[in-house]
Amino acid sequence: MIRIALLGSTGSIGRQVLSVVARYPERFSVVSLAAGSNAGLLKEQAEKFHPRICCLTDAGKASALSDFPRGISLYTGPNAPLHAVTEDCDVVFAAMSGFAGLAPVLEAISLGKTVALANKETLVAGGDLVMKRAAEKGVAVVPVDSEHSAIFQCLHFDRHAPFRKLIITASGGAFRDLSAEEIAKKKAKDALKHPNWNMGNKITIDCATLLNKGLEVIEACHLYGAGLDRVEAVVHPESVVHSLVEFEDGAVMAQLGVPSMELPIQLALTYPERLPTGIPSLSLVGKTLHFSPIDEEKFPCFPLALESYRLGDNFPCAMNAANEVAAGLYLEDRIGFYDIPRLIRHAVEKTARAEVSCEAVLTETDRAARAYALEKFNSL
Repeated sequence: MIRIALLGSTGSIGRQVLSVVARYPERFSVVSLAAGSNAGLLKEQAEKFHPRICCLTDAGKASALSDFPRGISLYTGPNAPLHAVTEDCDVVFAAMSGFAGLAPVLEAISLGKTVALANKETLVAGGDLVMKRAAEKGVAVVPVDSEHSAIFQCLHFDRHAPFRKLIITASGGAFRDLSAEEIAKKKAKDALKHPNWNMGNKITIDCATLLNKGLEVIEACHLYGAGLDRVEAVVHPESVVHSLVEFEDGAVMAQLGVPSMELPIQLALTYPERLPTGIPSLSLVGKTLHFSPIDEEKFPCFPLALESYRLGDNFPCAMNAANEVAAGLYLEDRIGFYDIPRLIRHAVEKTARAEVSCEAVLTETDRAARAYALEKFNSL
C-alpha cells in the first residue's frame, strides 16, 4: 500500500491522482490532502478518501468547512500545505500550482519522501537547490508532466541514463495558427480554448504564450542534468508524440499516446509496472504528424524563459514570479497578450543577482519580482 500526501488535490492533476487511487484502492491510500481555495470540493474529497489531514491555503474559505468530517485534522492559511507533508506518507504528490509548491517539496525532501513532481515552478525557481538536496538525501524526484514522463520512459525510468539530446514537444496552444496581429487582440477566454488538453487556467495561459514550454525546458535541464544546448522544443500540433530522446548512436526514441494526463500521473505511482488506465488506445492509421520550430517573435515568452536560465542564479525565479503575476492579470483582462512578456522582461531586468543558497533567497526574489511586474503594469 502506497500512502500519498496530495498537494493540490482540487486542481486538474490532483483530481486525476484521486481517480488513480479510486481505481486501485488496494494499492493506494491518501493520508493528507491540501487545496487552495475550493473548500467544497476538498470536503467532498475528505468524505470519500478519509485522510488524516486536510489543508486549505485560503483561510477566508474556512467557514465553508464548519461541518467537516470528524477525525480529520484541518489546517488553514498560507503555510497549511506544509502540514500535509507527513512522516507517515510514502509519496508527496506535488500538484499545486506556482511558486507556492516549493516549500512543501523541500519539506518532503527533508523528510526523505519520494516526490512525484507535477509542479514545474518548483524546479524553475529553485532547481539547483531542490535537486542538490534531493541528491544529498537520496530522494527520488519522479516527473509527472507528460513531456518529462515521456523522457523518463524513453530512458527506461533512469534519470541518469546517457543521451545526446532531449526533444520536447509543444501543442502550440490556442493561438498557434494565428498571426501576431491577430494574437494581440485575443483575450484570456480565447487563450483558454486549448485545442488538445484540458488543464487549469494558469497553465493554459502559459501554453498560449509558450512560456510553459520554456519552463519545461528549464525543468528538463534540472531533471536530466542537461545543458540548454542539449534540450530542444518543437511545435507538434497533434500532441501524439509527448517527447523524444536522441542517443549517441543516432537512434531516437519517442513516447506516444493520446493527449491524457491519466497515463503519466498513474505511471509516476506505479513505475516500472504499467497498469490499465482506461484511456483509449492510440491509432496512427490515417494520421499525419507535424513538427516545426517555435516562432520566437510571435511567442517572445519562450526565449525570455531560456534567457533567464542562461543568466542563472535567481533569475529564473524572478522570471517565474513575474509570469505568475502577468498571467493572473491577463486572466482578469487587465492587460493584453503581449504585455505579459513586457512585465516579465521588466522584472528580470530589475532583479539583483543573488546566489541561490537557501529558500529565503528564492522567497525574497519571488516577492521582489512580483512587485517589479506590478510596477510595470501600473506604468502601462
